[in-house]
Amino acid sequence: MLRKYTRKDKINNKEEIKESTKNTQRKYSESFGIKSIVLNDKQKEFYDVINNNIITFCKSPAGCGKSLTALYYAVQNYLLNSSDDIIVIRTPVENNSDKIGFLPDTLEAKLEPHFASAKNILETLLTKGKVECDLGKRIHFKVPNYMLGSTLDNSVVIIDEAQALQPLILKLLLERIGIDTKVIVLGDPTQLYVNDRSRNALSDAINRFCRTNHEGSVVPKYDNIGYFEFNIDDVVRSDIVKTVITAYSGD
Repeated sequence: MLRKYTRKDKINNKEEIKESTKNTQRKYSESFGIKSIVLNDKQKEFYDVINNNIITFCKSPAGCGKSLTALYYAVQNYLLNSSDDIIVIRTPVENNSDKIGFLPDTLEAKLEPHFASAKNILETLLTKGKVECDLGKRIHFKVPNYMLGSTLDNSVVIIDEAQALQPLILKLLLERIGIDTKVIVLGDPTQLYVNDRSRNALSDAINRFCRTNHEGSVVPKYDNIGYFEFNIDDVVRSDIVKTVITAYSGD
């Protein structure tokens, strides 16, 4: 005996199709090594600031997920636009009292420890195989010396540990911005690895591109410039990191 097809059956079929589509999309994504992460509310705010501006400055203590958020944005752009690159720039600054001297091997091998954290995040989001496949093609780890004189088109550029750069170097890097490129400048002004106080391009740039309004908030002076700040309450690494930051905050 045939059963009458009811409205409930129709709704159930729609739900099954919807769920099947989700599973297909998830399998499709996983086959390309794409891992979706959930940003917290503060990280989502930072993501939106990046999305709405060409240059974004981010001041943040350790452990707030600033690098994760910036790289997650870069990965989304990289997946949506097959011609766009991810470029991570960082200066290999050593502490004055803790230099290890000359190291043998290639330039890439010497620089690898400095980019290990960013590379690990990218491998988490894209898988190690995908990162290795596009390394030097669409994914680049660079030091400032090798960027000067070039034009950066169709890229998301992340300048990490910007407080370790000299202001003039950051200026020269920002002058590389070409067509359809965004630059995210990250750092913690309190994490200075050398005694040279003039080497704090992040604080210098924030002073140049932003101002403090009558409410005491830091806001951009110019169009297409974004500013975002995490604070100690936004630390997600662990509660003990908050304690460490508080203990050293008077120095």
